[in-house]
Amino acid sequence: MKISYFELLSPEPVYIQKAIGVISPKLKDIASIGINIYQYYLSVLLMDLKTYFTMIGKPEQAELLTETEKAQISIYDLLTLNSDSIKLLQAVLNFFIKEEVAYSVEHKCFLVKKNTPVPHNGEISEEASAVGSISRETYPQVCDIICQRNFIKSSQQDDLSKAKNRKAVEIMKKLQKGRDEKAKHTKADKNMELGNIISAVANKSQSLNILNIWDLTVYQVWDCFQRLSSNNIYNIQSMSVAAWGNKDNQFDAASWFKRTDNGN
Repeated sequence: MKISYFELLSPEPVYIQKAIGVISPKLKDIASIGINIYQYYLSVLLMDLKTYFTMIGKPEQAELLTETEKAQISIYDLLTLNSDSIKLLQAVLNFFIKEEVAYSVEHKCFLVKKNTPVPHNGEISEEASAVGSISRETYPQVCDIICQRNFIKSSQQDDLSKAKNRKAVEIMKKLQKGRDEKAKHTKADKNMELGNIISAVANKSQSLNILNIWDLTVYQVWDCFQRLSSNNIYNIQSMSVAAWGNKDNQFDAASWFKRTDNGN
């Protein structure tokens, strides 16, 4: 599910199943739980089998699994094996979803419930209060939507169990191997840490400052940063053209309003 640029920028939830509202958290909401917890929540949503076994202190376990076994295991299954990991995943989903999310042992899925008034008898069933659910099948889509709303490209591994034939499985394996190799050689850029981006945008923008920027969603902040960077390049090029002319016809006067999200 590809979210439109308008929806990504909007502070309103993007709905899955017409009932599950995925939000882009505001900076003040991230500050309320702490940047480390926010990043940890995102790492849970981006988790693959290798990361999971490393987290539980058994990194060698992932290497012992055959490709067939890996294809049969979903990260959702692993995260719902015990009460501790269920509570963790429930906390993660509750942070990024507008409605209340609670795990149902009976249904083996997370039920999404709106704030329903409690009847006079004080009893309300899980089924009656639920407006949607997050299961093994829908979890990857929910993760992808949350990542999009947080300006993150999901690195979730392809679901090999959905491949239609052996050739498709082999292609998906090669693609995943290539992504894993690229990730190994990619170093984190401290200049792109959220704290630094907030400071840069607040001090570069003509309307945002360090006091009011906290009301922006995290996607809006990253988008502002991209736009400011793009416009900064445009200003340098326009000054150069004004001084020396546009001899090679390389200056695009319309580049200041062109999309920075690659048209996705």
